[in-house]
Amino acid sequence: SSAVIYQIEIIGEAAKQIPKDKRTKYKDIPWKDMAGMRDKIIHFYFGIDHEIVWKVIKEDLPILKKELVRMLAEFKGEV
Repeated sequence: SSAVIYQIEIIGEAAKQIPKDKRTKYKDIPWKDMAGMRDKIIHFYFGIDHEIVWKVIKEDLPILKKELVRMLAEFKGEV
């Protein structure tokens, strides 16, 4: 559980590093939610709700992965 939560922290931190123009271009990706989840986990605001973490793993991450793969494919075309 701790390793998975740590990976979610990393995803949230990475989301904060994406340039604003890219975040604006890819509005379907929940950048603020990803960063907010990271902040809540890292600062343990009111504890970690493991049911929410499980929902993120099962429902949100597969969708996010598809969007990020699409975004990366477009980045490769820009290089």
